[in-house]
Amino acid sequence: MASTEFVLMLFASTVVSTLAMIMIVRSWWRNRLLPTLLYSIAIACFTGMMVDLLLDFTYEPFTRWALEFDSHRIWVSNLLLSFFIVGGFLFWYFAIMYSQYETPPRRALFITFIAGGALIGEIESMDWSTLIPLLIEAIAFGVLIYEIVRYALRVTRHADMGDQKFQIRVYFIGFLVWISAGPLGVILANIPGSPDILGEIWPIPYGIGMLLIAISVAKNPKLLYISEAKPLDFLVLNKDGNLLLAHRFSDYDKAIDQELMGSAMSGILSLMKEMLASAKDLHGIDHGDVKILVETGNLSTVLLIVNRETASFRQGLRNALLELEANYRQELKADAALLQPFEPFRQRIKEIFQ
Repeated sequence: MASTEFVLMLFASTVVSTLAMIMIVRSWWRNRLLPTLLYSIAIACFTGMMVDLLLDFTYEPFTRWALEFDSHRIWVSNLLLSFFIVGGFLFWYFAIMYSQYETPPRRALFITFIAGGALIGEIESMDWSTLIPLLIEAIAFGVLIYEIVRYALRVTRHADMGDQKFQIRVYFIGFLVWISAGPLGVILANIPGSPDILGEIWPIPYGIGMLLIAISVAKNPKLLYISEAKPLDFLVLNKDGNLLLAHRFSDYDKAIDQELMGSAMSGILSLMKEMLASAKDLHGIDHGDVKILVETGNLSTVLLIVNRETASFRQGLRNALLELEANYRQELKADAALLQPFEPFRQRIKEIFQ
């Protein structure tokens, strides 16, 4: 039977985890980016894990629920706990990957493999194989900690954080404090002969880490997506190739006049239309130091110039195209290329990409 102090810590951590989940889902709802969606699912898994553990220690009938398979009994509590831990780990890992890459690197396949091995090992664990899942989980947590530290160093080294520097550091410190609860409660506490206190203190770093993350995300919902990849320019061309809107996010080396850029891109797109079966087949142009992302709709073409292509930039550009054609349909159909009607959309562009 767990101590009252441990149950209270578990309850407090569950409340904090639920609040963090609400903040992160709110962040995803505002930005609709793939990394924030993956973070939302990950936090939902870990919140489910906390609820599972809380029920395990406070509601005795829950501990007796089981599934029978050919005289083999699997406890529902353990099954849910395994899925929540492994699922949360995988979604969190891929959220970090998709914050940096358009396509995750090959090492992501290895991570998926060892996570699957940990899940199977937990479900089918025997007396002789108790330490095998712990070893796999130790590797998985080690990799996740490595990726978080590596990502944090890349962002803080290259990103222009400005006034958010302290806030971003608190955010990453929250990550590291939170993840330390995994090796402590899942691995060290389950090693035969380990002190009982290891299994009772892990809710402390879990709750503190989640609280730091929740506070950071509440102040700035876009903190869940922090990347050294930066948007540089955004352009809107109508079906005739005329520039309707140009927005520069920040000055950068080798930047050229936006009207000149719009004219050049109009010519390139016209040429590519002749070479490709459809203009919609053109998705981007690699120009060395910068990448030009292209999305073509029925009435317009939008372009985003970035220093690095990511899945979030691509998704954001598609969302911008859909919103533009839905809200400015009549203006886009007009024969005359008027710039003024599209000025209000500039603020929306800032919200999507900055």
